[in-house]
Amino acid sequence: MSLKFRGGYTVIQNCVARIDSRGIWRDLKYCGKQYRTDAGAVLNWWQKSGKILFQGHGLAASKFEQAFIAVASRKGRLAGENGKGLRALERDNEALRALIADVLLENARLKRRFLKSRQ
Repeated sequence: MSLKFRGGYTVIQNCVARIDSRGIWRDLKYCGKQYRTDAGAVLNWWQKSGKILFQGHGLAASKFEQAFIAVASRKGRLAGENGKGLRALERDNEALRALIADVLLENARLKRRFLKSRQ
């Protein structure tokens, strides 16, 4: 999911500070800013476009991303790349998760039928 942050540098710093205050901000090319946590999570943000990109591996990076999305969405600061609000994106994600669950269930049924037919 591609996200855009609606707000300035100070606002995004405040959102991040609610989650993690031990990381480091640095400048990127093309008016970008980067925040790196001690645990290895990375948030890249470009002021002109508002685009946000999360990086990092493991549970710490995933938790940081989820926490940031929760904090920023409560403040009404996040939107999808195409301008969709976060609520609309969450509905889309729920629909996709339901479709994936259906496919996984059907796959499991077919696998059981296949294994029975081989016996």
